[in-house]
Amino acid sequence: MSNDMNHHIKIYRNVFIGLLIFTGLTVGASYIDFNLIWIGVTVGLSIAFFKGYLVAANFMHLNDEKKLIYMILGMTIFFFVVLFFMPTLWNSNELKSPDYLPIQNGEGINKIDHNNNHSHGDHH
Repeated sequence: MSNDMNHHIKIYRNVFIGLLIFTGLTVGASYIDFNLIWIGVTVGLSIAFFKGYLVAANFMHLNDEKKLIYMILGMTIFFFVVLFFMPTLWNSNELKSPDYLPIQNGEGINKIDHNNNHSHGDHH
């Protein structure tokens, strides 16, 4: 075998060992009782990030790419984080639904005012 082939085999072996270690960390972290859920999620996503990096950088050969690919990957990570925290923004009412909800044929449904104290028979 050529030196180049031996070099690739060594890299793939090291990546395989790294993936085994991080998989062991994932299993080990699943047995830890984190007091706060966000800490457990952060630990799990951090381990998954490093495993994904190993696969993308070596098996997909992204470590040999130009800077443009890293900018695109950075934007992907940014939008992932935005989408990940979007339900949190909904629960804290940072994202509001519109007052006018469109339906078919140009008609719309107005948002129901739940603070209105009028009964159904009142015509004030």
